[in-house]
Amino acid sequence: MSTETARERVREARDRAAHRLRETEWRRNAQVAGPWLREGPAAPDPAARRPLDIALQRGALTLRAYDRVLRVAWSLADLAGRPRLGLDDIGRALYLKKGIAS
Repeated sequence: MSTETARERVREARDRAAHRLRETEWRRNAQVAGPWLREGPAAPDPAARRPLDIALQRGALTLRAYDRVLRVAWSLADLAGRPRLGLDDIGRALYLKKGIAS
């Protein structure tokens, strides 16, 4: 992948995030508050959150890390052009954070 292609993919992902967050004060995934990520209108389905919930219950993640994983998962979904978080996005983000397989 060329630098130009990568730059365009990131620009498109940022545009998707800004569109999803258009009715909020945020424009980028990194800016979104944890409670909104977990409970807001774009919160993942319980089935998709399950690996995060298990890691949190086991003490493998703090709530702050849980929110960080959700932010990375949204970035992955935005890069892939998906409008909702899926188990694959969360699983990959969790793996990137802690090396925990979902």
